[in-house]
Amino acid sequence: MNTAETVGSPPGRTSALLRRLAANTYDALLLFALWVAAAAPLAIAFAVAHDSQSPLLQDILRGYLPVVGLIYFSRAWLKSGQTQGMRAWGLTVRGARGRLSIGRALARYVLALGWWAALIEGLTLSFHGDYLAATALLALFGSAYFWIFIDPESQCLHDRLSGTRVLFMPKSAHARQKPQTSEA
Repeated sequence: MNTAETVGSPPGRTSALLRRLAANTYDALLLFALWVAAAAPLAIAFAVAHDSQSPLLQDILRGYLPVVGLIYFSRAWLKSGQTQGMRAWGLTVRGARGRLSIGRALARYVLALGWWAALIEGLTLSFHGDYLAATALLALFGSAYFWIFIDPESQCLHDRLSGTRVLFMPKSAHARQKPQTSEA
């Protein structure tokens, strides 16, 4: 895997596939907890109205929960370049020219959400016996992440398409980036 940085790129080295998937798993667990907390008031309100199985509730949650995810990820990416999962695994996301813009964060989230939706739907279809459609969706998800192996900078497809880069930042690099304070 190519870990060398090009001239003018942010410090650090490009992250590996396993490190990224570990950070994604960590963030998925946090996001699930956030979704439960965000959905609970709505579910309680519908349960009180004796309509907890309402198709309207399902439709609201299908639109609301991805927005909650967008807020979680974009806020973290824009503030520090790292979600909690990325921080735990020493990863940071940057724009092509440094700091991430709102537009790039949105594009990255929407693209990555699409790949993960393909994974979830593919697994669901495979449990229901629709193996052809499941294989196509799982291949779509896999292609986004295995793009790392053919990309010259070892980036995922959603990074390439959104103009972002995920970099591995060793602990020593974090220490070097912190501003030095002097006592007067």
